[in-house]
Amino acid sequence: MADDTLNDVLIDRLRSFLSKPNENLDGIRSAAARLHSRCASQDKATRERTLERVWRRHDGAIPLVLSLLESVRDQVTCCSLAGILHECVSPRAGTSGKKKAQNHAVKYRSPALSQLTSLNATQLIIKLLMQLSGKESQISDMLLYELVWIIAQLSQKDSKFSVKVRLTGSARTFHNILRLHYNNPKLLYPLLIVFKSLSRNVTTSTVLVKDGIVSTMEKVIVSIGYSPSPKLRLSLNVMHSLTRSSMFLYKLPNYINFFFSVLIYVKYIKLIYFIELCCTKMAKEDFVPLLLRIFERWERYNGKMRLRILTYTIITLKHLSNTKIGRKAIKSSNGLNLLYKFCVLCPNDRTYDSLLPRVASIIGTCMDKKVLPIDTTGPVLFSLPVLKTENSDTSDNTTGSGMRTSSSRETTPSADGSVAESFDNNDDDDDDASDKTQESDAGHGPYAIPPPILRDMDDLCQYAAFFQENVVTSNQEARTFEEKCIPRAKSYQEFGTHGCDSLGEHRDYWLINDRDGLRSDSYLGSCHLQHQEPSNDENSFWQKEVERRLNNYMRTVRSHSSCSCYDVYKREMTWKASSDPAMNSNLQNSLHMMGLTILSDIPKHSSVHYAYCAIASKVNTVYPVVKVAYPDMVGGDGSGQLYPLHIKDRKVCRAKLMTSVERAVHPHLLLDRVVYDLDGLIQQDAIAKGNDSGEKHLYNIDERRVGHRDLLKHHLLFESRFESGNLRKVVQIGLHEYELILLPDVNSVKHHQWFYFEVSNMEANVTYTFNIVNCEKQNSQFNYGMKPIMYSVIEAKEGRPGWVRAGSDICYYRNNYQNLHGRSRSWYLTTSFSMTFPHDNDVCYIAYHFPYPYSLLMTQIWKWSLSVDPSLIYFRTDCLCYSLNNNETPLLTITSPDMESNRIKDREVVFLTARVHPGESNASWVMHGTIQYLLSNAPAAIMVRNKFVFKIVPMLNMEGVINGCHRCGLSDEDLNRRWSRPNQYLHPVIYHSKGLIEYCARIMNKAPFMFCDYHGHSRRKNVFLYGCCNAGSWNQVDRSNSDDPVDYLMLPYLMQHFSKAFNLQACNFRVERMREATARVTIWREFGVKRSYTMESSFCGCDQGFYQGYHLDTIHLKEIGANFCEAMACLKDEGGWKADITPEEAARLAGLTSKEQLDESPPMSEISDNSDFSSDEDFH
Repeated sequence: MADDTLNDVLIDRLRSFLSKPNENLDGIRSAAARLHSRCASQDKATRERTLERVWRRHDGAIPLVLSLLESVRDQVTCCSLAGILHECVSPRAGTSGKKKAQNHAVKYRSPALSQLTSLNATQLIIKLLMQLSGKESQISDMLLYELVWIIAQLSQKDSKFSVKVRLTGSARTFHNILRLHYNNPKLLYPLLIVFKSLSRNVTTSTVLVKDGIVSTMEKVIVSIGYSPSPKLRLSLNVMHSLTRSSMFLYKLPNYINFFFSVLIYVKYIKLIYFIELCCTKMAKEDFVPLLLRIFERWERYNGKMRLRILTYTIITLKHLSNTKIGRKAIKSSNGLNLLYKFCVLCPNDRTYDSLLPRVASIIGTCMDKKVLPIDTTGPVLFSLPVLKTENSDTSDNTTGSGMRTSSSRETTPSADGSVAESFDNNDDDDDDASDKTQESDAGHGPYAIPPPILRDMDDLCQYAAFFQENVVTSNQEARTFEEKCIPRAKSYQEFGTHGCDSLGEHRDYWLINDRDGLRSDSYLGSCHLQHQEPSNDENSFWQKEVERRLNNYMRTVRSHSSCSCYDVYKREMTWKASSDPAMNSNLQNSLHMMGLTILSDIPKHSSVHYAYCAIASKVNTVYPVVKVAYPDMVGGDGSGQLYPLHIKDRKVCRAKLMTSVERAVHPHLLLDRVVYDLDGLIQQDAIAKGNDSGEKHLYNIDERRVGHRDLLKHHLLFESRFESGNLRKVVQIGLHEYELILLPDVNSVKHHQWFYFEVSNMEANVTYTFNIVNCEKQNSQFNYGMKPIMYSVIEAKEGRPGWVRAGSDICYYRNNYQNLHGRSRSWYLTTSFSMTFPHDNDVCYIAYHFPYPYSLLMTQIWKWSLSVDPSLIYFRTDCLCYSLNNNETPLLTITSPDMESNRIKDREVVFLTARVHPGESNASWVMHGTIQYLLSNAPAAIMVRNKFVFKIVPMLNMEGVINGCHRCGLSDEDLNRRWSRPNQYLHPVIYHSKGLIEYCARIMNKAPFMFCDYHGHSRRKNVFLYGCCNAGSWNQVDRSNSDDPVDYLMLPYLMQHFSKAFNLQACNFRVERMREATARVTIWREFGVKRSYTMESSFCGCDQGFYQGYHLDTIHLKEIGANFCEAMACLKDEGGWKADITPEEAARLAGLTSKEQLDESPPMSEISDNSDFSSDEDFH
């Protein structure tokens, strides 16, 4: 009690001197000295009670000490006052023992630091240091020690510390203190803590580099010595931060689109230059040998200190290796040998697994540049139409393919009139990535949204040809329809015969069904359910609502099951036939109308094999094809089994990484035999077929080939010249090991991910290793359990057909091949896996994912058209338009036949699309499941056909699919970034697909009930949805308008119930600026479709739910498509269930997407590769 009284007396005495501090120096000095001695007392009880009294926020002791410290000019008094603050923020203040120190730090030290930060103590102490250091008389060592210790602790707590240093211009002051006191053991440690914070800021580190911090740090490290210590660790940490220029340089392009000011951009370029200068100065001032000497002694270090020192040293060397002079310094200092030695002797411990790839990266960077043994461009280029002006209807060049032709991409206008641009390799809508691209005309500022380009109403009326199901039967309605639509159709018929003449040889590309020509004049947050736990009320509401709809759904199912579920259709069709005699005779043919010429001459009773080969023979390709792939010809399905995810073996990955290092250091050990070269084969085919203008006839004889061996060749045989195939070159580097090089997208030099090729001439039970060496993504699901797939022809002949997950020793790592078309000094990555084939001399196919080529889609449409009963299902196929290479784009219409009580024209319209990214074949399998279910007799299918008219474009980018591309089509553009302003001539499928939706919204005055774009995701598991909401928009105007969360949240909740693979927590409803040109956001914004979604399905498998730990097979992907229809069946009575929602329930739903919760969610682009993220709007 006496101690507390004395503490109060001392603090009150200091407070009494506050008004005139310099007139009461003796009293302040005495009281401050006594209070300081009690704070630093050896008696634990005295020290704790005194510090607790000073820490109390409401007593104002700390503000009092700060005010006196700012006012008093006596250094002895300032030393006592600073000592009091030092004891308050000391890591071991008033405690003994590690655990008790942590508890007291949480209870007292952190609040003290927070209080000092809020009182601007950082600026006060910085200014005091600058004043005392600027005087002629030197500052006392004790006062400097106290002040530096305080500022060291504040630098770790104050998030704006570097900014305050920059604003006060004190970076050089700290450097001068370090330069003068680098030999002072007491001052060095807190100074290094300060510089650790300063070096992490680009601006302050730039000032330090210009002021010669590199030379000073070299002296610091020499004075510390090479023995492991916290000071050495901190010094290396500072150097690591100062040399991170290359990392900043690599990240900068991702944010350039957000730097709206040119001045800001120029400023950052200057900062990059100055930080790069740090690496150059370190190399010139012999800092590299110093680092290598520390690194050489790594075996002498122990415990965590060894790991930390090694980490900072290696990362610093990695940064230095990104400069030419740094690489030269490492090589001249025998650095490569030291690094190689570390790789050999590196402990086989998991904690060192992160260091080995970095060391291998340094070795590869410092070695002589190694490039892929291929030409920089693809073996075949496609000539794009060159338009004279942005809205020109003429084209000077013919469209087609040719070998080594010059692409017209440089002069090809993009959708907004600028030169067409290529896009980064991200995953789709939110993709697999994140997408770093953005429309160049997206506007600036918080309110800027690019205005939509509306097409002429007469132009849109031409899409009436694709809504034939809406043609009415009564005389009066028929006359009205004829008066409104037929004159316009006639005028456009004239355009189709005369207006397109100016297009010359390209006129067929812009015709629809070869009949009618079409031309054109042309919320910062997210719902992010994984970051929030809904309240019990919210859960109860959703549970009640979903259960109610499911009960209604089951009642409908039971009612259909209790009687003939088609009686109502038969009665209605009988009525229609009696009211329209013409329909009675044409009923069978009209609903089977084949608008696709590619299917027109296939006999009805043909085998599926014959139909597939006939269709594939008519497909126009850029790359020459010589066969059809056996798996695609027989249906392309998986085996239907559940395959567990691959468990990564870290020892195998280390071994493969070491092998890569060995081959970089000793390249002469490689066999280096080219066994497959697509470039050479294409040239040979061009010469052999130079005079052959006949039609191609593709077929497959794999069943005859199995069992036969090529005795003249003692290696595997490869082939990829079939639809969707992708393999450019194979080099044998070992007895059973091969390096594979993939094709880029057509007219591109990047986007290497999709692979699909044939292997033969193998031996059974021999392990073959395949290394795909030109991958570009920095991470892959191959590191997280994904396996490639394999198809055996012998297994299929023996009655076990289907793709299977295969492969072992799967690893994904950086190799030594430089990517000349990537960022500066970037390298390719390797997908490595081993396979053991079950049969001798088999013919096997290996692929990234289950292929779904264009010919397989057309074959399925042909099969569906033969199996559908037109009296029960309205199913029509049309050719929406022709692609750049003159292939047909199928458009499917599915609904119930027109009935007197349920007219087609009164039904809601649902638009479904898929495969805008050709490498996302899983999207096609999900779409296959949707279409197959809609054409089935399932009760839910009947329900949705009664309610909706489905318009389906199952393959938006058929050219990319046909030619084995991964991301883009023939124009080297991500078509999912062209929805806001598609170009009629460069993006015809996107242009006309959007035209259909615009016709529905503006001419029919009926916005689609739902739009969903199917995608695949290469860096996330499970199945999930991306949607749109005003609260999650980047635009302030959107956020100011409220919307009903039930509209866009109900479908994901229903999908969670129906689909075993669906992950509700992964769903996201953010509308980001960079996604404005995607299908999901464009349809939502321009046409007011509140249920505009992207549905993502993983290439890999699931990490939650029923399928947790397993891959997804084609049967599961098709199941997801069927589940989507079942969920939609529960949305059919929208008016009823929305009316039942009370205002209180609606308010709770609105809370799910409140601005506060959305703001807490990180942007999708910030999710790291380790979170398995990538997709449709990202670059998957």
